[in-house]
Amino acid sequence: MVTFNFVRTCSRLYIHHKMSLSVIHHLVAPCVLAAASPLVLMAQGTDIRGFVSDSVTAQRIPFANVVILNTSWGAATNNSGFYLIPNVPQGQYEIAVSIIGYQRKVQRALVRPGRPIELDFLLAPTAVETEEVLITAPRRRELTEIHTSVHVLDMKDIKLTPVLAQEDVFQALKMLPGIVSTSDVSSKFYVRGGAGDQNLVMVDGMKIYNPFHALGIFSIFDPDIVQNVEVYTGAFPAGYGGRLSSVVNISSRDGRADRPSGRASVNFLSSKVQLEGPALANTSWMVNARKSLFSQTFERIVNQNVPVSFYDVFFKFKGQPFGAAKIDLSLLNSSDELLFSSVDEPNYHWKNSAIGITFSNLIADRLFVQALAYSCSYRADRDAKASKVITPSSTLVKEPGLHAAATYYTDAQNLFFFGFDFSFPQLEYSLVNLVGMPITLSSGFAEVAAWVRYQARYDPWIFDIGLHAELASLLGQEQGVEAFQPRINVSYQLFGNWRAKASGGLFSQRSITVSNEDDVMSIFDAWIKVPERLPPEKSVHLVLGVDGNVTENASVSFQSYYKDYSSLVAYNRDKVHASDPDYITGSGSSYGLETMVRAKVMDIDLYATYAWSKTMVNNRGFRYHPRYDRRHHVNLLATVRPFEHADVSLRWEFGSGFPFTQSTGYFDRLMLGDALPGQFELETGMPYLVLGSKNAARLPAYHRLDLSMAYRFDLLGVRGILGGQVINLYDNKNVFYFDRKTGQRVNMLRFFPSLTLTLEY
Repeated sequence: MVTFNFVRTCSRLYIHHKMSLSVIHHLVAPCVLAAASPLVLMAQGTDIRGFVSDSVTAQRIPFANVVILNTSWGAATNNSGFYLIPNVPQGQYEIAVSIIGYQRKVQRALVRPGRPIELDFLLAPTAVETEEVLITAPRRRELTEIHTSVHVLDMKDIKLTPVLAQEDVFQALKMLPGIVSTSDVSSKFYVRGGAGDQNLVMVDGMKIYNPFHALGIFSIFDPDIVQNVEVYTGAFPAGYGGRLSSVVNISSRDGRADRPSGRASVNFLSSKVQLEGPALANTSWMVNARKSLFSQTFERIVNQNVPVSFYDVFFKFKGQPFGAAKIDLSLLNSSDELLFSSVDEPNYHWKNSAIGITFSNLIADRLFVQALAYSCSYRADRDAKASKVITPSSTLVKEPGLHAAATYYTDAQNLFFFGFDFSFPQLEYSLVNLVGMPITLSSGFAEVAAWVRYQARYDPWIFDIGLHAELASLLGQEQGVEAFQPRINVSYQLFGNWRAKASGGLFSQRSITVSNEDDVMSIFDAWIKVPERLPPEKSVHLVLGVDGNVTENASVSFQSYYKDYSSLVAYNRDKVHASDPDYITGSGSSYGLETMVRAKVMDIDLYATYAWSKTMVNNRGFRYHPRYDRRHHVNLLATVRPFEHADVSLRWEFGSGFPFTQSTGYFDRLMLGDALPGQFELETGMPYLVLGSKNAARLPAYHRLDLSMAYRFDLLGVRGILGGQVINLYDNKNVFYFDRKTGQRVNMLRFFPSLTLTLEY
């Protein structure tokens, strides 16, 4: 029924918008022809293709390097562990596969004219030294790909970072340059001057609208389910759309296919259990569940009694029915509750759920396809109880969708990527305003996108040129030519492995959150569609960078960026009458410089980042820096292995102060409550706070030192990890905010130790 309604809607739009469809035809057709033209070429040699997998667990390994020795031919495995080296002349070759964490493997192949050669690799896992994690790992992606703003993390990278109480994916992201958080007690993040709702978060291709637990302190993704995390901090390629600032694409790992396995862990905040193993032939499964245990820990973290309760469950089933075909079923469910005993404090409840089925296969000799059908939802409720200042409200998001992406490998080892994305978000926001009137904002619409990318190497140049088309918004006349969003990445080899890079693109967003960015801690975020009379939010990204290796044990990356927000949805500060709009179109800009260094000095592995940035929002002439605008940000991470089976990490973070609005004074506001009858001429009034210019002042600078230790052991056949963390080791008093009513200073997290015990078999 949904598909029928969508087709019927498109048919009606076609009748009323023939001119728009003509534009689509003339602009998209050349791109489609360019993508399809290689399909008619005949290979002159023989293709070598196959999968790279873990020899123990049978899990497929993404991003492995596959090279034909003594030649310039090679490839990298994709997210499904698949590789293809096209058009190899006949002869005998040695093919080597390598990736961090596995033993390098070489196999011989005799290439003859005829059908493609199927050559799979099983790699034996090996102990990962920290040198490999910090030094060699960047060469896997950042220094070899052409994208300026991409970072790839795996489970080992995530667990290197000292964290609060429990390991967390989003806490690890804050080590990356360009990503900031406004407090210790929040994993909510802001990327290169973009707002919090401008980040696209996905797990196995499924969108997650509120990926946070418990006041935003932790994400709903346990690191143990993660295969890798792709983070685009800007200028992301065609194929990603619907958000202005960044993409966080989480790929979950498959369950073990060799034997049943279990893992249990407990810390000062929660406990978790993970089970996995084979089911039938060529299948495996994994289930991971976490539950909060100690609410007293939250009281220590946020300096107040917060009755928090949460859980999350992730399930994955993998099947390989035939040949290269693979089917994955992923299911995510999470729930949070804040239940206060006082009748004057509201209760909160929110829940996420997502389910998706992914099918991938090599459907032609050189055409690899991944298709995903999914449904995700997010619901949040605020029960005001007897509160006199907060009213009841709720928000609901439901989104079914279909996503398909294809990769075509050409004779010249260049790649074509193309695909489409259909989704049907339904957004609802219900509230009771201050005069007791119920209001409901609801919208259902179609998000339809198609894209094509061409990635080519013409030494010393590498190009990745694409076009991302937001077709639904174009048909609905919400956008003009801006619906066709070019994306370009160019890389030029300077010398050695030093490369200069440039990226750019256009981006748009049609869904936003109703939230106040001045809130110290945002608990309730409601999603709405951009009001009909306003254009979608739009931005332009421009990024320049250079990176390479200074020495064999040191790599450096420099980047500069500029983001222009030509359209932002902003509150109408001049609203006077009820008929005046609540939202207007604003604008903004953000620009900055970033540096990242990875090095090994003696037995210590170092990771260092520095970022300078400036962000400005323009609300029809009213200009101000948003609350998350940070001038200087430094992260230093040092990791050492003092003895076998033990790791120690130290992280120091420094950040210049965030902007805030000063209190300039008070005046006595006459209430005139007893004017008739009464002697109101003698009334002294009530104190009323007067604020200064918005965000004109800055809080003091922030800095803290964190320590993390882990010791691995074996006891009676059970493997274990005993971990300890100390947050804010030297107990620095970082200011969180000032209570305007009392003048009291509230600090962020003070000295906080925690322990974690993990057992697995």
